[in-house]
Formats: sequence, structure tokens, C-alpha cells
Amino acid sequence: MSAETLLAEHERLCFARAFPRTAAERRRADAALATFEGRVRGVRGDLENTGIAGTRYRYPFNLTMARWLAARYGSAVEVDWAAYKRHEWDEVAALFSLIVAWAENEGLDDDDLPSWDWVRRAKGRRGGSDLSWLLERLGQTGFAPDLERSLYERLELPLVWDLSGCGESVTHARLPARRVFYHRTMLRERPADFAAEVRKPIGVLELVPRARAHRLIDAARAALSQREREFHVIVHANPDEVYRVEADRGLEVLVFGLARALRLTLESDYGALLVKNGVPIGYGYSVHLFDRADIAINIFPTYRAGESPWVFARFASLFHHHFGAQKLIMRRYQVGWRNLEGIESGSFWFYYKLGFRPVDARVAALAGREAARLARRPGARSGAAMLRRLARSDLVLPLDGSLAEDFRDADIRAIGLAVTRLIERRFGGDRRRALATLTRRVARSLGVPRVPERLAPVAALIPDLPRWPAADRRALLAVLRRKEGTRERPFVFALQRAARFRRFLARVR
Repeated sequence: MSAETLLAEHERLCFARAFPRTAAERRRADAALATFEGRVRGVRGDLENTGIAGTRYRYPFNLTMARWLAARYGSAVEVDWAAYKRHEWDEVAALFSLIVAWAENEGLDDDDLPSWDWVRRAKGRRGGSDLSWLLERLGQTGFAPDLERSLYERLELPLVWDLSGCGESVTHARLPARRVFYHRTMLRERPADFAAEVRKPIGVLELVPRARAHRLIDAARAALSQREREFHVIVHANPDEVYRVEADRGLEVLVFGLARALRLTLESDYGALLVKNGVPIGYGYSVHLFDRADIAINIFPTYRAGESPWVFARFASLFHHHFGAQKLIMRRYQVGWRNLEGIESGSFWFYYKLGFRPVDARVAALAGREAARLARRPGARSGAAMLRRLARSDLVLPLDGSLAEDFRDADIRAIGLAVTRLIERRFGGDRRRALATLTRRVARSLGVPRVPERLAPVAALIPDLPRWPAADRRALLAVLRRKEGTRERPFVFALQRAARFRRFLARVR
């Protein structure tokens, strides 16, 4: 059987496992997928980067993922030296010069001994992969984590992952499902009123125990790593902040908070894995600031013929009910701003028909005129040039009865630049002195011995902070402290309650 035919059958079986019509259909899909690895042996080279069991996956993973893959899958993940040899320069040798004994550089400085041969000599009789050896040496340097990451990732080192016998390949990946939902009908159409669908109740937000949270993080990383995705929040997920929500019709949403050290200054970044009947079918993100959430999902191509609009509505509902999001933001990149895929798919109109409207008044007026033109001419489509013009603005969907044209967002970039100006003008660019001084100043203004450093420079922008009413200063103190908590969700709500702080930030330009 040809590789093309096998791939098409694999797609069909995976879809049937996630969206089964009957128990019998699901059993047949499970049985067929269980033996699929044996069927691809003759054409495995033509099925690379599909995630099918028994094939190989090639990708230049980042340092965190490389370490995770090496630790979890051992010798099944290796440096793809065949691909690396096509590089113009042997940059691995340059990295080795920093991580070996000084006297070894005499052997490294040899054009006739490329790095892949040098590694094998350096390893000697030791087992394990070249990747594990390299990562172990890098970890022994004592370099700061950021420097380690920079040195490794500038190599763009290609890795190859052999999925033979891998229980987390796309073929076999499945999480436990509490109950299976059988699809007598499929909800493929857009909800008639998307906002009303989002406002409908959704299941309880369950905090996942830490031991199980680690397993879910592993499952999410495995699902995304076989689809050329290194999703920052899931790569750096916080095992103390993993949530699970049952969203009906066999859909579970697993939500991952970000590791404390990497949290954003003002926003709160959450990632999610979308799971249907135990099968990972896509991922999403939601970035929160006050009562707004930048939100998007990506359904894996195999499952896009399923219930994508309904899944998006339930995903949005989760963050509306459990994180207090009252305004959903679709950033312009998602609808085609410098994003050819968004233009080709006409994604602007998908979100417009759900009720999202441009924030920019000129783009909103243009969209209204174009929508009227299309309504007069059934079957007409907007051209690429028009879609690019429409993609110049973010879109908003208010859930609180407010109007899209009244939406005003805090300018995160302007706030960051205001902090830079403050440090330059008052401290001559001395950031260490600035952070220490500003943190003490904010603590005095709030009447406490100390405050966390992360948000202190932003609070220090407030010129009349000592004169704020006590209630407003307490609300701001809660914001500063909860940003550093075990979980970031309490910070999301603390920020929503800090009304005066919000009004101040909205004025920073």
C-alpha cells in the first residue's frame, strides 16, 4: 500500500477514534491503529513528520524540549547528523570549545575532524545518544540558564525522533476519558449567536494534583512536538497550575499556567490542550489583562471536519466563566496581518460572522461596507488585497453588553517603554540600582516593608501613588503579591479588582 493511501487511512482512523459515531466504530479504529506500525515499515521514509508510529520525526527542537525528549525517550531521539552536515559551518565545534577541557581544543581545531566524529571519540565506550552526551556536557558548564539556551539554540541543531514503539505517537496518543461521547450528529455549523453560546455555563474548573499534572504536561508536549509546535506555555508549564474542565460532548480542556520565572509582567498567559474522547485534537491560548482575553485555538488538520466552531465557543466560555474574561480579543495576526495562511483562509470573515468587530474605527467602517457588498452579491468573496486591509486591526467581541467601538486596551508596549524612560532619565540606565530604589519606593508608598520586584517599576510610574486612597493601594499591593503566587489565576482576579490601577495604565502612552 502506498504511503499516501496509508496516511489517508491513518487520518480517517484517528478521526473516528476522536469523533466515533458508535462504540463499534471506535473499537474498529482502535484495533486498526494498534497494528498500524507494522504496516508502514516499507514506506516509513515517505511518512516522516506525520507522527505515525514506526516513522521518524525531524525537527530542531529548543533546549528545554531537547532535554525533555532525551530524558523521556532516551536513544530514540538523536542528533540528526545527516541533516546537520548540510550546514555551511560546523557551529557545534565552536560550542564544544566552551564546554571541554582547554587542552582538548587542539584536537577540536582540525578541519579534518568534524564535530560528529569528535563526539564519538569523546564518548568512547559510553552508551547513550550523542544528544544526551552533548546536553550533559552543556549542563556541567555552570553557565546561566539563559546563556545555555542561547548557545544551544543558535545552533538550530536538527534532531531525529524514532517513533517505533512510542505510545505517545499520534497513532497511539490517548489520555484517559471519563466517558465516551458518541456522535449521532455533528455540530459543524457556527452557533447562531456565538456570544450567547459563550455565556452558557460550562463544567467545573478542577485543579489537577501535581503528580497527574506532570503526566498531562508530558502528553501535551508530545502531542505538539509531533506537529512542529513548540508552544511556549506548554514547554514551560507550571505543574502547580494545571486545570481540567469537562465541556460536554466528550470534550475536555486542559489549561496550563506558565512557570513563575517566565510569567509576563502584566498579562497572564495560559495554554491549553483540547482533548476529544481522550484524543488530543488541538491546542489554544488565552492571554489575560484586566477583563479582556486574547484568545485563539488551532484544531489539528486531522480533526477540522469535526466540531471546530462549537469547540471554540466552549473554549471561550471556559475563560469567560472561570477567568472573568468579558471581552474576547482576536489579534490581527490571526486574521491575516503578515500571515498568509490567515489571508488564504479568509479567517477575518469567520470571526466577523461570530460577532467579532474591528477595534480600529476605519477598519470597522471598511468591514461594514464590504459586508454589505457581499450581502448584495451571493457567492462573492473578498480578494486578498481587501483581506489584507481588513487585517490591519485587532477584533473584539464584548460579552458584557458594551460596544466594540468603545473598547480601549492598555498599551503594553507603551508601558514597557515608559519604564525604560524612567530608568534612563532618573538612574542613567543603571538597572540594578533602579530596581532596588523603585522597589523600596513602591513599598513605602504602599505602607509595607517590601514588595516583589517584577511589577514594582510599573507601579513606580504612578506619580501620586502615596496619595491614593487606602483601598486602592491595598488592591495594588494584592496585584503585586499575587503575581508571584504558586498559581497565577488569583492574580488575574486581583488585577480585575484594581480599578484605579487599570485607569492609570490606560493613560500610559
